[in-house]
Amino acid sequence: LPPPTAAAMALRALMKGKAAGTAPKKPVADLYRAILRELPRVLTIYDVDLPVAEARAAVGWHFRKRAHLKDPKVISLLVTKGYMELQETLMQWKQKTHLLAKLEAPKREVLRPLTLEELFEERMEAAKKG
Repeated sequence: LPPPTAAAMALRALMKGKAAGTAPKKPVADLYRAILRELPRVLTIYDVDLPVAEARAAVGWHFRKRAHLKDPKVISLLVTKGYMELQETLMQWKQKTHLLAKLEAPKREVLRPLTLEELFEERMEAAKKG
């Protein structure tokens, strides 16, 4: 067996804390750091042609998207799921397209569908200009 990765050790520590009834003080920040630490390696493993800074921004976007959550049980569930996702990624149990879908989600989120009113306004402005 290969030596355990940082993500596996962090997940074990998190699960031990849950079993003992004491959760880590800042599990979300620890998960975030673990992901950022492994990100260059993941980009190399999956041969993703994406700057590390852009990938870090995408990871940050995913964390900020859930920043409004306050329920400790939900947060704990998401942190556990995050460690599992990281471990699966490091073990290469994902396809490259799965990884790219997560890293390119912020780009797709910005391009929201236009409402009919916005579409008509845009067409009217284009017609006036040309």
